[in-house]
Amino acid sequence: MSSTLSQCLNPNCLHQNPNQTKFCQSCGIKLLLADHYRPIRYLGEGGFGRTFIAVDEHRRNSQCVIKQFLPLQQGSGALQKCIQLFEQEADLLDKLGKHPQIPDLLAFFEQDGKLYLIQEFISGQDLLKELQAKGRLNETQVRELLLEMLPVLDFIHNKSVIHRDIKPENIIRRSIPLDPAIVGRKVSDLVLIDFGVSKQISATVMTKIGTGIGTPGYAAPEQNRGMVHPSSDLYSLAVTAIRLLTGVLPEERNGSVVDEIFDLHNFEWVWKEWLQQKGISVNQNLAQVLDKMLQDKIANRFQSATEVLSALQSPSIPQTVVSQSSLPKTIISPQPQINLVTSKCDYRKLDRLLADGKWREADKETTIVMLKVAGREKEGYLDLDSCRNFPPQELRTIDQLWLKYSNNRFGFSVQKQIWVTNGGKLDGSYDWDTYCKLADEVGWRKRGNWLSYSDLTFIINAPKGHLPGCGWCGGVGVNRKRGWRRRLLFSLL
Repeated sequence: MSSTLSQCLNPNCLHQNPNQTKFCQSCGIKLLLADHYRPIRYLGEGGFGRTFIAVDEHRRNSQCVIKQFLPLQQGSGALQKCIQLFEQEADLLDKLGKHPQIPDLLAFFEQDGKLYLIQEFISGQDLLKELQAKGRLNETQVRELLLEMLPVLDFIHNKSVIHRDIKPENIIRRSIPLDPAIVGRKVSDLVLIDFGVSKQISATVMTKIGTGIGTPGYAAPEQNRGMVHPSSDLYSLAVTAIRLLTGVLPEERNGSVVDEIFDLHNFEWVWKEWLQQKGISVNQNLAQVLDKMLQDKIANRFQSATEVLSALQSPSIPQTVVSQSSLPKTIISPQPQINLVTSKCDYRKLDRLLADGKWREADKETTIVMLKVAGREKEGYLDLDSCRNFPPQELRTIDQLWLKYSNNRFGFSVQKQIWVTNGGKLDGSYDWDTYCKLADEVGWRKRGNWLSYSDLTFIINAPKGHLPGCGWCGGVGVNRKRGWRRRLLFSLL
């Protein structure tokens, strides 16, 4: 493959030159690297340097990847650590040898005071881009992902290597499959890339390090403490699997990370609840395997990739491997039949919004139907008398819809239970202190400060009982009448 451009590697230049140019027309630096590799395109910048696509002029212009190490702090201890990590990536790739699902190391050398690593170029699309382009994977595709990636992890772990940064971006699907006749067997199209943060396992299996590792939202808990274990890769692969299965990725909103399939309040994964809410079923065997891979404690996870493969190929796994998070904390009664159209109101829109997981819109629709039932649409809020006289069956219908689609996480009856647990009475009596305890537990107050309605959290992993909000009574805030109105409703359930 030829190119009409030659990319300058000078960090302060990066000028693009005509194809046959030997020296950069802007800064004068030699363009051909090691008399072999001609950079043709800048790809991006990572932890320790920049990455370029290049062609090897000694191999019929076959494409390759150049990783250029760029020291940030000359003469510092941090610099030496970075150099060690960069050199270690080369050592690891060389140690791994040839594997069809790992890019080959072609060369590693120094030129003009900079370190360069030359690697096989994998033509294809990473799984994050696939997710964004095609949508979430189904259960069969996720199982295939595990069956194709686990042998790679088994291979590197047996070489005393831990990847430590497994995520959709670091798994590429080849656009041109390998020829089985050349490789000698049928090979997966999935390729594991970026061993730049990998570490060798010490003789004690767990290795303490002094650098941050992994990607938030994918890294195992022990990695946040600077520790690593082969099962850390299994944890990250499981997170990758559930993210591709749900299509849910962590997002940054207002300076904090929001993750709809991780309950920060209870510090547990809620991916199965998310799927259940969407009406998506998952095979019990696959769910149990993923749950065990996602255990917080290393001792509770599978200890090797081969163990996971065996469990996936078994009809069931022993009871001891089922995660506690997968077991119901309470016995949930079957949902009663819900009448969506009554003589007082039509709840079909609320039903659709809740079914779609549109929590903010559903909360606003809850306000609309409650005002309609109470005949308070003109006033725009429920007063004490309208709460006291609110039709109980209509309130139960609204509550049952919230319970149904949140898997018993949201609803007036959930708030009522928290109220009672904190010592609240159901006689509608005034009890501001207990209401404040309720507000603290469900997340309407933070550090003693009441949230405005716009600051509520409209996602499935909001604190239990967080929704419905208080739009029907004028919002959340320091208003004792609002607390009294909600307590009056509790007495009707």
